[in-house]
Amino acid sequence: MVRTTLPPSESRTLVRGLQILRLFAAGQPVLTQSHIAEALGLPLPTVGRLCRALVEMRFLELDAGSRRLRLGPEIRSLATTIPQDTTQDAREWMRALNEQFDEDVNLAMRDDAHVLYLDTAPGTSRLGVQTQLGSRAPAHCTAVGKCLLAQLDDQIVLDRLGRGPYERRTDKTIRHWPELREELALIRSSGLSISIEEFELGLAGFAVALPQGAGGVQFALSVAVPTARLQPDRASAIKSALLAGPHPVPHGVEIDE
Repeated sequence: MVRTTLPPSESRTLVRGLQILRLFAAGQPVLTQSHIAEALGLPLPTVGRLCRALVEMRFLELDAGSRRLRLGPEIRSLATTIPQDTTQDAREWMRALNEQFDEDVNLAMRDDAHVLYLDTAPGTSRLGVQTQLGSRAPAHCTAVGKCLLAQLDDQIVLDRLGRGPYERRTDKTIRHWPELREELALIRSSGLSISIEEFELGLAGFAVALPQGAGGVQFALSVAVPTARLQPDRASAIKSALLAGPHPVPHGVEIDE
């Protein structure tokens, strides 16, 4: 007979392990055990035991020099296992945009009030974004997150996020429902989502939704650019490329450095 309910002690351990993994969001890709213990209100020995188990299972990896933890290869492997209804065209489009602009191009899906990054084509510049596979970020202040929220009815978004105030990441973060509702309406009208320093100072993002797959899962694709490289003509080119849809990027396109 298959057991469908875990004993209370195992259930608590599972929940705590998942809580630890959720802490590794895009804004904090590296953590120490002390930070985890403080964030979750758990004794340090308990966190140490859980982290050792997660490292052994390759869900976390340990930097031996600094004793810092980051998401491990098992999480990254799971993150790149994209459902079959995400077409090969999406991957090819990611690579084409990456080749055209030499910026991070990311594929994400909605994860409740957050977004989960499933795949990335990183840029080569030293001044880059370096999105981490398997990381999460708040949906209300990222281009790809707002894009995914815009695919839902307003009432569904309101039920999931509430009226606010939402987490403040910068002074430009949208924190209340009336402003977010207006932003989502603009995204639905234009087909394009933009976030300029709403999630992180010095970072801009542009995103569009992909056609919904047969399984009903909604994905979106984004281009992340440091604002130091975001000249008006470059921003216009990225917007045009995203709105044009997935097709081969013409050769000979000049890239501003």
